[in-house]
Amino acid sequence: MQNKIYRIITSLLLSLCLLGPTAAAAAPADPLEAWKSPGYLLNSFIKIAMFNEYSAQPMGIRKWTGPIGYYFVHRVGDRDLHERLARMHIEQLAEITGLTMEPAKTPAAANLLIIFSTEMQLRNDLLQDFGIRSKPQREALFRDSVCLGHFAPAKNGAIVRGVVLIPVDRAYAHAKLVDCIVEEITQVLGLPNDSDKVFPSIFNDKSVNTLLSGLDYLLLKMLYDPRIKPGMNIQEAAPILKTIANEFERNGWIRNADANVRTGGLYGLLYGGAGGL
Repeated sequence: MQNKIYRIITSLLLSLCLLGPTAAAAAPADPLEAWKSPGYLLNSFIKIAMFNEYSAQPMGIRKWTGPIGYYFVHRVGDRDLHERLARMHIEQLAEITGLTMEPAKTPAAANLLIIFSTEMQLRNDLLQDFGIRSKPQREALFRDSVCLGHFAPAKNGAIVRGVVLIPVDRAYAHAKLVDCIVEEITQVLGLPNDSDKVFPSIFNDKSVNTLLSGLDYLLLKMLYDPRIKPGMNIQEAAPILKTIANEFERNGWIRNADANVRTGGLYGLLYGGAGGL
């Protein structure tokens, strides 16, 4: 009953937040441009940042508050290629969020492990690196996942550790190696959910996006705005998120998001520059 009441309150709060005149006036008529409105940004952020993929219960804000030291673990070949792709994406994430993201010298010194492994090793990786003791849970993840990411927040919502696990042969079999690198490393920054209602986005399994979209760029900007604090619940965060989304509209960030996101990361490598796909 308590969860049902909380969901009702959450729904009412979102409705109130989306009724502002700026959000309504800015909503584009073209469905493919629907994300270019403050209301859509707010709704998308709450879906992706404040829910988990395997739970209907809303969560507080989760985000990193200190430097990230990442370390690559290679249990498969093509080390240079995998590191190059991941580093380019990490550099873009650092630029977008303002986080310090630097390589660590040892696994023990890292708070983010990025593991390139194989399908044959995946069950053991889930036990060893994700710490999943339940065999049925490991089997479900083995059966249903191409690649995986996991982060551990402290009680206050600050993320203190993350693990990205990419079974490379499985990723290649699904033509998703780059998708896995981009999506999982991005999700462990505090955007853990997937939703078919958020488009265009790497967080939408039905979307064709391999690299960050303009919408993803703005969601990262919203999460790492200093006004958004780890641990905030929906009631606390929504009014601030609405203010930020309206600012994005006024200062042209929404209008220019696609162009801005295409100036960095893997866009130059895969598409030959900052232009269109």
